[in-house]
Amino acid sequence: MTKQEYMKMLQEKLESFGQGLQEEILEDYRQHFAEGEKSGKSAEEIIEELGNIEEMIRELPEEEVPEEFAKSAMEPVNKADDAGQKVADHLENTDRNVRDTEMKRTFSYSGYYKSVVLEGKTANVYVGRSEDDSIHVEYEAKGVRSQLNYEYYQYEEDGTFYAGVKRKKGMRDESDNEDKLVKVTLFGHTIISYGNISNFSSDGQLIKLTVKVPTSVPKLNVKVGSGNVFVSGLEVESFEGSSGSGNVKLEQFVADRMKAHTGSGNISADHVEFISGNLETGSGNVNGDMIKGRDLRCGTGSGNIRLDAAVAEYQLGTGSGNIKVKAVGATERASLGTGSGGVKIELEGIKGMAATVRSGSGSIRLGWNGEEDRKVKNGTYAYGDSSCKINVTTGSGSIKVFGK
Repeated sequence: MTKQEYMKMLQEKLESFGQGLQEEILEDYRQHFAEGEKSGKSAEEIIEELGNIEEMIRELPEEEVPEEFAKSAMEPVNKADDAGQKVADHLENTDRNVRDTEMKRTFSYSGYYKSVVLEGKTANVYVGRSEDDSIHVEYEAKGVRSQLNYEYYQYEEDGTFYAGVKRKKGMRDESDNEDKLVKVTLFGHTIISYGNISNFSSDGQLIKLTVKVPTSVPKLNVKVGSGNVFVSGLEVESFEGSSGSGNVKLEQFVADRMKAHTGSGNISADHVEFISGNLETGSGNVNGDMIKGRDLRCGTGSGNIRLDAAVAEYQLGTGSGNIKVKAVGATERASLGTGSGGVKIELEGIKGMAATVRSGSGSIRLGWNGEEDRKVKNGTYAYGDSSCKINVTTGSGSIKVFGK
C-alpha cells in the first residue's frame, strides 16, 4: 500500500467524524509521514508503525466515535506469567486537560516467591507490606495522554516475581532530547503525538507502580531510571534499590543486607534496621534518622551526610559536602572524610575513644565526657579506655568530635 492509498483510506474512515477531529487526526498522520520520510523510512515502514486505522478509531474516546464503530476493550488476565499484558485505557474526554486523565489497574498473585524484582524505567515505585500472602500490584497513569508510550508487565521465572513499567519497542530513549513524531500506546490506548515525550514527571505527568509484598519474600530488588523509590513497612533478608536520577526513601524497614543507590537524587532512611547497610548517591544528600545496624557505609560526590544512628562501624565520605553524625550506642569505629566540608560527630554511650583528626586548613575541636571542648592540632588524642576508634579528615573544613 502506498502513502496516498493509506491516507485516502484514513480520510474515508473519518468522513462521519466531526470536522475538527478529522483535521486533527489527518494532520497528525501527515506529520508522522513527513518525519518518517525525513529519517529515511519507507512508506511501508511508516504505515506499519501507524498500524490499523480501524483499531486506532476504536481506541478513541467513545463520545468521539460514530456508532458504526464497535468498541472493544481488552480485559486483563490475572496470571503472573502473562508478560507484557496490556489494558485498554479509554480516555473520558479528549478536551480534558492532559493532567486530568487517569487510569488505574490492580492485580493480585498468590504463591511463594524467593524474590521480587521491580523495574520502572520512568515510573515512581512504591513498595509496602501485603496484609495477606499475596502480591498486589497496582499500575497508575495520570496526565499521559498524547505524550507517553509505555506498557506494564508481570511474570514469574525460576521462583522470582517480576513486575514493572517499560517503554514500548520502537520508542525513543530519554537521552534523545529532540522533539519527534511518535505513535503513542499507553496500556493499549493508541494515538498519534508530535512533541517531546521524555519529561513525563512534569506538568502533572505521572506513572506510578505500587506493590504490596508479603512477609514471606526474602529478597527485594527495585530499579528505576528517572523515578523515585519508596519502601515502607517491610522486613526482608536482602534489599537493593536504585534510581538513575530520582530519590530513594526507606521507612520502617528491616533488612539483613541493605543497599540503596541513586545517580543524582537524595537518599533518606527513617527507622531502619540492618546488619550491613550501604547508602550512596552521586551528588545528592544522605539523611538517616533512628537507624540501627552493625556497619554502615554512606557516600556522596558533593552532597551532605546527616545521621542519627546506633551503628557499630561507620564509613562515611563526601567529596565537598558536610558530615554531621549523632552516634548513640556502643560505637566501635568511625571513619569520616570530606574534601572541603566540615565534620561534626557526637558519640554517646562509649567508654573511651582514640580520635585521629586532620584538617588542611580548618579548625579542630575535641571534647570528652561533658568537659569543655578544646582546640587541637592534627594528630591522635586518647580519652577513657580508647576503645572507640575515630578517624576524621577534611581538606579545608572544620572538625568537631565530642564523646561521652
